[in-house]
Amino acid sequence: MDTIYLVKQARKGKDEAFEQLIDSVRNKLYRTAFSYVRNEQDALDLYQDAIYEAYLSLKKLKKPEQFQSWITKIIIFKSIDFIRKSSKHFLADDELFEQLMSGEGFDNLEQSLDLTKAFESLDVTYKTMILLRFYHDLSIKEIAEFMDYPEGTVKSNLHRAKKILRPILKEGYLHG
Repeated sequence: MDTIYLVKQARKGKDEAFEQLIDSVRNKLYRTAFSYVRNEQDALDLYQDAIYEAYLSLKKLKKPEQFQSWITKIIIFKSIDFIRKSSKHFLADDELFEQLMSGEGFDNLEQSLDLTKAFESLDVTYKTMILLRFYHDLSIKEIAEFMDYPEGTVKSNLHRAKKILRPILKEGYLHG
């Protein structure tokens, strides 16, 4: 898929091009929203809001090749906003723990729930960074730009988050 071409076509009003762009990120967007709000309907609402906002503001995207990062940023900020407004607890599962998302690698449901609970206790910043790094496969530099933090801060925060979760991982909740 040629993201740059599709963004340019979508900017010209070609809805099919925008649909192709969304198709390429659809699952990750929904799963990202769901990992924050842990409710199917809320995640769908956030997903739809993010797509609508992206559609309306596509002309503001300065670098078409960064479409995926840009729309991911929209859904994360919408999710965090939703959580703040609704005072819900923040939960985020991600592909640092790919097995948690897929259900693989756990001996039983209890272990999966233990890891989810530990992840729930992380600071919002740590969760967001882990989600961006290990689920959305962004580099440290991309996360730093995305969150407007120095690269060193991103590295430190990722290290701290993993350190918090490491005791659970060492107990064999994840294999590999």
